[in-house]
Amino acid sequence: MTVTMKQLADECGFSKATVSRALNNDSRVKDDTRRYIQEMAQRYNYRPHTVASNLAKRQTRIVGMLMPQAPRGAADPFFLEFLQGINETLFHSGYSLLIPQVPLQYMQQALDQMIYEHRVDGVILTEPTQKDERMPRLQQEGIPFVLLGRTSQPDVYWVDGENRQGARKAVEHLLDMGHRRIGVIEGEANQVATANRVRGYEEALQDAGVNPHGDWRLNADYTRQGAYDAVSRWLDQRGHRRVTALFACNDLMAIGALQAMKDFGLRVPDDMGLVGFDGIEASSCVDPSLTTVQQPILQLGRTASSQLLQLLQGQCPAHRQIALPVSLVVRESSGAPRQSLRSS
Repeated sequence: MTVTMKQLADECGFSKATVSRALNNDSRVKDDTRRYIQEMAQRYNYRPHTVASNLAKRQTRIVGMLMPQAPRGAADPFFLEFLQGINETLFHSGYSLLIPQVPLQYMQQALDQMIYEHRVDGVILTEPTQKDERMPRLQQEGIPFVLLGRTSQPDVYWVDGENRQGARKAVEHLLDMGHRRIGVIEGEANQVATANRVRGYEEALQDAGVNPHGDWRLNADYTRQGAYDAVSRWLDQRGHRRVTALFACNDLMAIGALQAMKDFGLRVPDDMGLVGFDGIEASSCVDPSLTTVQQPILQLGRTASSQLLQLLQGQCPAHRQIALPVSLVVRESSGAPRQSLRSS
């Protein structure tokens, strides 16, 4: 049976204020008194009221994560695994996670509520854009935060996979397979990840002496349906007639592209090679299985939350910006082009 703070204070013969200070290792309490009260608390199985204690310290023990609902959300396989890594780390440190999933137009309102209603102690931001207004807002209010994705601001803590190098690996693999005319399915244009992956795609082609044609670029939104629609329009307009392979900037878009190509009677990889990015579990389950750039998604979540916890504890993380390596996983979808296409 546990006791209350008042009962413990009565047993110890001190005021509640003194008992509270002793349990929090306050230097104003004498060493002998502090040790005595802490021993009594252990003897009587005293457990502090976490919520009340946090309120007194102006802490919530809650971390917020801001992620737009549309077109992507927490149901996205990448974010499900990323959230698992975050939750594991936060749980073991006594923190909870708050995810206000709101449409993009209400994102500023959600951020304001987090700040002014003191709902969270810190924030993890995802999907950074080229001109992200969330970061200066949090900096202005002194709210610790860590970014999933890169930024050019030197004073921001971020964790990211090697997007540019990963895209290069994907395209270089297709080049090694004999493809020369390689298209790209881009994600949302204003996102930093899109810019870095497209840059890696372009660099790999340029190094191989290939000048990409405008018809080789397809615009989508990082969702399966968005890529399905974009690839379907492209196929209907015969934009594929001189392309032998596609690099999709994430696996969901690659899966959408695969579905569209099947609907148009194209075979992968016989008629069109295909490579994705992220390494979500579904990439190994589709037919044909998807060649992809594997990100350490779980580790990204663990690292981002560990960085933020150090900031919340007043510590300075050893590294302000962390880029985790990625690897190419070769499966069935990236075979060599047919001879007639290779030589045409």
